[in-house]
Order: sequence, then structure tokens, then C-alpha cells
Amino acid sequence: MTVPQKTLPLPLPLDRQSALGLVEQVVAALSQLIDSGKLRPGERLPSIRRFAEEQGVSNSTIVEAYERLVANGMLHVRRGAGFFIAKQDVAGTSGMPAIRLNPVIDSAWLFSEVFADERVPIKAGCGWLPSSMLDGEGLHAAERRIIRSPGAQQVGYGHPFGYGPLRQTIAKSFANWSLDIAPDQVVTTHGVTQALDLIMRTLVKPGDTVFIEEPGYCNLIAMLRLAAINVIGVPRTVSGVDLDALEQLARLHKPKIFFTNPVLQNPTGTTYTPACAMQVLQAAERHGFWVVEDDLYRELAQATDPMLAALDGLRRVIYVSGFSKTIAPSLRLGFIVCQSDLAREFARTKMVLTLTNSEITERLVYNALTEGHHRRHVERLAGTLLTAQAQVSARLQDAGLQPFGPLRGGMFYWASMPHSALSATEIADRALQQGIWLAPGEFFHVAQPERPWFRFNVAFSDVAKLSDFFSKLK
Repeated sequence: MTVPQKTLPLPLPLDRQSALGLVEQVVAALSQLIDSGKLRPGERLPSIRRFAEEQGVSNSTIVEAYERLVANGMLHVRRGAGFFIAKQDVAGTSGMPAIRLNPVIDSAWLFSEVFADERVPIKAGCGWLPSSMLDGEGLHAAERRIIRSPGAQQVGYGHPFGYGPLRQTIAKSFANWSLDIAPDQVVTTHGVTQALDLIMRTLVKPGDTVFIEEPGYCNLIAMLRLAAINVIGVPRTVSGVDLDALEQLARLHKPKIFFTNPVLQNPTGTTYTPACAMQVLQAAERHGFWVVEDDLYRELAQATDPMLAALDGLRRVIYVSGFSKTIAPSLRLGFIVCQSDLAREFARTKMVLTLTNSEITERLVYNALTEGHHRRHVERLAGTLLTAQAQVSARLQDAGLQPFGPLRGGMFYWASMPHSALSATEIADRALQQGIWLAPGEFFHVAQPERPWFRFNVAFSDVAKLSDFFSKLK
């Protein structure tokens, strides 16, 4: 017996001007229809071709959306018959844990569920770029080169320090900053977050004091607290950090490390002035602490923005960066650049915790960096983000939000609701009910901020529904 195809509401609410891709919008719309009971278990969805024609999208868009829903357990496939709504039970679908429709916005959700939860269509608070902004073609070309390489190069463990040609390429890139780096000063890691973790585990012990910026990288705050490290925030300013506060706190607490993100900082999007950079290094020299320079957004920055490692010559600076914002977040590849003796210590810690990196991943990144298109891709991406930031800023200021500082490009825009009686978390809870994920300022602070702040990812925030939501809060 042939099961009739389900007639879906036409058209689905697809916004072709949205920063959110059509695939994500189709997934979100179908998920909502399933959750609301408008699509019931056992019903057959339209064929890929028919659905694509009805919605005015390509066949490939529907293929990818259907496959994501299959992977999430919301659809199942009957060979030769098509795609059907799967049974949704309390314990979860297809043996997988259930995804909450209205997850509680807290640090646990921020760190885990948001990466897999397709049911929140507007991810204004996320920390990654949409696939449409990344160099998919360059990555595919790199993958093809890997496939053509001898099989012996694709098996076995890699080098403890990382793939040699990649480390050499990274080392050579510092010549742009008049910094002479040897490959044995470079250690690859599983992303920047692991790089920060390796530094922490190697150089500090429970009870030691470290400084971070406030607001600062939320994962780092949680990581340090988990390791029983005494964490003290140094206020971030429009021009860098509060130098008077840094001096006073350093004299009082004698920190082992100051973790800082000088350029296009996460979450504020601000950048050190050259004067601030020099005075931070002078404070490190006076008080004897290491400076860990998290420089993940360097490729999106302006050419004149200061690099602490270059100013310091890697005497007290440990440099950290990666490729998740310009090549692909799924690759999870970062690196540490530092003095040679420190690099050996970090490599030992890395081997104890995780052994080597995936050399296939390292070869992919090496190929992507050297195939000849990466620099132009990054230039286009930086321009796209600067334009998006200006558009998002205009929308949100009209909606009543107050920006933290001037626009310098990059992924993030930091703004507050200065006169709201609600906390940032309360506002985020309300937004979630309307399909908007926000990143409240509490996630990025050591202490509770005085007013509600939010980090916006400009690649996902130029949407009318977001600014309309804030306008109604005024």
C-alpha cells in the first residue's frame, strides 16, 4: 500500500535575507511542525524534488535538511518509499537523549546542547561562523590532496609537537611581524581551548592566582574554576584593559599568568591600543607574570593592530591561536608559540592528556593554508564581517541597546540594555521562547555585571526578529 505524501503548509517561513542558511531554516521549520503535532509519527514527507519545487529551493537544500532530521532522530528513511516522521517519545528518539524544546539557558547548555540543537533558528549568541562564510571550496581542495596522498601518510600517530610542515608554515608566518620563530617553538593542539588548558596545567597549580579579562572568554573562566585556580578579573576597556587596575591587582595578588585576548576580543570586539600593549608587557616584567596572548581573531584584524608576542619577542608572552574562525570549526586545530623549553613542556603535557593530534587534520589545515586561496578568502571574510557588524549595530541601537565601543570588525558586538529592569538571563529566557538564542553577559564575567550585557555574533544577528524583540523590551 502506498502511503500518501503529506501536504505541508506553503510556503514555509524561509527568509532568504537571513544570515541563517536555508538548510537551518528548513530544519527549524520542520522541527516546529513535528513538535507541535502538525506532523505526526508515521506520516510521509514530500519527495525531495516535490518539496524543493514547492518551497522554491534547490534539491540539495532539502536533501541536507532531511538528512539532518534523520540524524537527529526526527525522521526515518524507508528504502524506496521516502522519509517518514519518526516516533517521538519521552526518553528520546532512536535511542538518543531527548532535546529539550525550551532548554534552560545556563553554562551547561551553552557549552553543550547549543552546538547540536537545531530547534533554535536564530543563534545570535553563538561563537562560530555560518558555513556560507567559510572557505568550503578551499577545504574540499585540501581534502582531495589528502585522498591522493600515499596511504602510509594517513595512518599512525603524528609527531608530539605536530605535523612538521604545518609548524614550519606557522613559524614562517611570524616573519610578517619581524619575529623569527623556529618550528620547535610551535606545538599544535586540539583547538585554542586545549592550548589554554595545556598552559594552565603546565604552569599553575590549584590555589594559584591568575588574571583574566572581565568580561572574557567564558570557557576559560569555567576551565580555571574547575581546576581550583583563584581567578581574578581585570576590567576590559575600549582601548584594552584597565592599566591602573592591572597594576594594583598585580601588586596585591602576585598572579602567575594574565590571560588576554588583545585583538577583536571575545566578547567585546575591542582591540588593544599600542600604548596599552606596551604597558601590559611592562607590568608583566615588573611583577613577574606570564602573558598568554589568545590571538584567535588575528586574521580578521587590521594590519596595524599590535601583537604582544612581537613586541615582547616571546620573553614573557605565550602566544595561542587557531583556525576555527577562518577555515572550519570542525577541524579543532590550534597552536602554541613560545620559548623552545616551554614548548617541550607543553608537548609533554599534551602527550599525557591526549597523545598527538590527528595528523590527517593537521595535513588538511596545512593544505588549506598553502593551496593559494586562503589569504584572499580571509580578506573577503574580514570585509563581510565589518559590514555585518555595522548593520547589526545600527539595528540594535535603534532597538535601544548601547554599544560597548567603536566598530573594528570581527565576529562580535557587545552591547547592553542600560535601563532594563530585567537581568540578562531573564531577557535571554524570553528570547528563547521566540526562537532566539542570546549569550548573556553573566557567562563572560567573573562577578555579576551591574547591568544586562549581551554578546552578539554579527554573522547571525542581522535579522528583523532580533531587533524587534529588543524594541519591545524598551
